[in-house]
Amino acid sequence: MSTQVPSPSLGATIKQLREGNGLTQQQLADYLEINRVVLAYIESGERKPQLHVLEKLASLFGLEVADLLAPDVDTQNLNAAFAFRSAGSLQPEHLAHIASFRRIVSNYLKMKRLEQAQSTHEG
Repeated sequence: MSTQVPSPSLGATIKQLREGNGLTQQQLADYLEINRVVLAYIESGERKPQLHVLEKLASLFGLEVADLLAPDVDTQNLNAAFAFRSAGSLQPEHLAHIASFRRIVSNYLKMKRLEQAQSTHEG
């Protein structure tokens, strides 16, 4: 018998990430350049986001698009470590800078994992 917790839906994952980072629906919708009502439909599971929206979400939260579609606990924990808490005054351009920074950190961590894996295989 499995003790794994079922993965949340895409909409629930997006909502969890948004709330965990202290963003309002309006702030996230502005960053994504979509209507807040559309974001509400996405979070409720009534509407699927377009690919460019998924890509912007992944960048903002320091994830790969695949991580949004099939989240895992390790990825969620890593994201929580980089959560920003003073999001009340953030503008869409601030979120774009955060997304760029998170992408850099994510790529750096991937390179470190590859480096460690390579040294393990060589040693």
